[in-house]
Amino acid sequence: MELQQLRYFSSVAKHRNFTRAAEECRVSQPALSIQIKKLETELGGPLFHRQGRTIVLTNVGKQLEGKAESLLRLHQSTLDEMRDAVVSGGEAHFGATLTIAPYLIPYVVSHANQADIPPFTMQENFTEGLLGSILDGSLDFALMSTPVEEPRLLVKVIAREPFVLVVPKGHALAKKRRVLAADVRREPFLPLSQIHCAGRQINEFIQDTDTRPKASFESAQIDTILKLVNSGQGVSLLPKMSVLGSLSEGLCYREISDAKIGRDISMVHHPDRYLSDSVRQLMKLLEKCINGFVKER
Repeated sequence: MELQQLRYFSSVAKHRNFTRAAEECRVSQPALSIQIKKLETELGGPLFHRQGRTIVLTNVGKQLEGKAESLLRLHQSTLDEMRDAVVSGGEAHFGATLTIAPYLIPYVVSHANQADIPPFTMQENFTEGLLGSILDGSLDFALMSTPVEEPRLLVKVIAREPFVLVVPKGHALAKKRRVLAADVRREPFLPLSQIHCAGRQINEFIQDTDTRPKASFESAQIDTILKLVNSGQGVSLLPKMSVLGSLSEGLCYREISDAKIGRDISMVHHPDRYLSDSVRQLMKLLEKCINGFVKER
């Protein structure tokens, strides 16, 4: 049994398609099929049932799938650890959701000592995409709002970010010292799309508190919502970091004083992933910056 064979098998198991697996592994489909056949011969039975265009794992294939993933992760982690021992540092690979990354990273760059920021690449994606990239080894870790349902990963809550009510500066609610959840019910509301975790969490708050404002326009783009608020089209509840990172002169925000509405921001990584000194340095820096950001007024 060779690592290459396990990689090919794991790719076919993931895609349930030999053609896509061959493309991912950058080999011809016949070459991939030959290696899968050799692995099946060594194990003494088929790993896949081929039902027309549909590929289904056999019982042996199902047992091998988890073990192959663990072995491949261990192999990659060992390589990373050894390379890190030879070359101190290295580049960190992390991801963040679309309601965190555009606002946090400029804050980190402008507030942190440049010498303290290790080289990194960042992937912006939805939660599901980031979880997949952690599981396939593309990312060292990711920042996202939690809870998430993925028992194979480690989740560490690092900050609590409130959702704040965004209104035009001349709005009646901007003049109130205490804004209540009931105040939102009376206003045209611009909800963040539930394609985002933050949008789903805000919707849950609205349902749980029976706030139920009249939604006038929904958008997946926070910048679009802020521009609509600025033009007097309504008010919105948004994550505080996104508001602080994009607030224009014509807008202000208020926290809801009679309700604790917000989200937990967590660092998520695979327990088998080797985390280099550079990665750990970046994780520590991001945690510090996030907590500093959400406490700003």
